Amino acid sequence: MSNLDSIKNVLKNVIDPEIGINIVDLNMVKDIQISDKHVDLNIALTVAGCPLKNVIKSDVEKTLLKLNNVQSIEINFTVMSSNELKQLKEKVFQMKNSGQGTVGASSTSGITLLEKKGIRNIIAIVSGKGGVGKSFITALLATELKKQGYEIGVLDADVTGPSIPKVFGLQGNLVKDKNENGVIPLKTKSGIKVISMNLMDSDPTTPYIWRGPIITGIIRQLFAEVDWGDLHFLLIDLPPGTSDAPLTVFQSLPIDAAILVSTPQELASLIVSKSISMSKKLNVPIIGLIENMSYMICEHCNKEMKIYGKTSLNNLGKDNEIDILGAIPFDPKIVLLSDKGKIDEYANDEFTKISHKIRKYLIEKVEESKDAMPIAWNVPKDTKSKSDNLININK
Repeated sequence: MSNLDSIKNVLKNVIDPEIGINIVDLNMVKDIQISDKHVDLNIALTVAGCPLKNVIKSDVEKTLLKLNNVQSIEINFTVMSSNELKQLKEKVFQMKNSGQGTVGASSTSGITLLEKKGIRNIIAIVSGKGGVGKSFITALLATELKKQGYEIGVLDADVTGPSIPKVFGLQGNLVKDKNENGVIPLKTKSGIKVISMNLMDSDPTTPYIWRGPIITGIIRQLFAEVDWGDLHFLLIDLPPGTSDAPLTVFQSLPIDAAILVSTPQELASLIVSKSISMSKKLNVPIIGLIENMSYMICEHCNKEMKIYGKTSLNNLGKDNEIDILGAIPFDPKIVLLSDKGKIDEYANDEFTKISHKIRKYLIEKVEESKDAMPIAWNVPKDTKSKSDNLININK
């Protein structure tokens, strides 16, 4: 049986997801009891109701079960006293100044690249500005690719403002797989797998008032602790900006590429340029740019109306050397279908063209690199093989 010292030693591999230092050095591990093949211990949390408690619990269990002769574990959670919290703060300050560990959003756990598992292509939908329709673009691209016969997943990484479940009409709480393979995503009517914070709570109006480091840990958990199965595409709906959440996705999730979303206003283009710069600095390939709400078709005269003014799409693409994937019109039907949770009933020929451009980009990426993963292991029945088991983009 593993002794007390070996247990403490192995638990140094468990990093507090918010502080970025191992739980042993933080004095969070208490009262370890060893009996036959069972380990009983207490973990002292820094705050009651810690939202990352399950992350710590899972990490401790996985770590201890790697030891010989450990077959069962009982973890009891307590809360640090004011004196213990004071000592912890002093230790964190000392370790930070001495270069031991990294605190906060840039913690070790925050920059470790997670496993890709059985997912062929992971694409982030990005914009520096809110209100440009990233969730709509994500949902429609997922729907279009699903219609073409692919297995699709959507990760709603906008943790504090999730909207993907609403537009797909999804309700209910996520549950863990019986075989402990992870949380099982909910499926839309068409079979798209969805993970979102709004599927973790019975009340979708509950606000998540969290600091950046906690959001960082939650996003990693939403990806890593989910049984995605085999997917051709996982689309990640990112929150606006260039701070903790997008940084976490770019640095710790195995992203293949990003798609940027903008609207015609110069203000939107200016802020989206920040996301373009961020993607390039972090070496995340950009497939291209989509301009949403580019125009509106008048229901009386059938003419295009530039409700947000003249487009700056071509200039934005040229200035930043990225491809233009398409321009999507403003359509009142989108609001109606989104409110009813029937966004997958919306269709637009432009999305079909955009999906072909995305597939073409990924195929060319595979042909350029022997290390890249092919788009499909099972080609949809209505498509023909191109090369290396890749789908025909000209169907």
